[in-house]
Amino acid sequence: MESNFVKQTFEEAGYLSLYDKFSYQFYVTGLFEPVSHQIIIKRFLDSYNFDEHHSFFFDDFSFFFKCFHYSHQKNEYLSFLQPEWDENIY
Repeated sequence: MESNFVKQTFEEAGYLSLYDKFSYQFYVTGLFEPVSHQIIIKRFLDSYNFDEHHSFFFDDFSFFFKCFHYSHQKNEYLSFLQPEWDENIY
């Protein structure tokens, strides 16, 4: 995903300072490259509470995001594979 979209998502979620802190690491590791939709990052940022007053490392952030992204993908694939309910089948 483009860095300007990632920055915009962080800004909209109120975590621009977190983006500024880790922007280089995002670029170097390509953490958000496999992300297909901006909404995934937004949901991640809405789900977790990142307190700026406590020390927080990129490795922790990366681990939490990768777990969140993996579970999102898994749920998406499972819902794709599940057949639709057919009321005509008894």
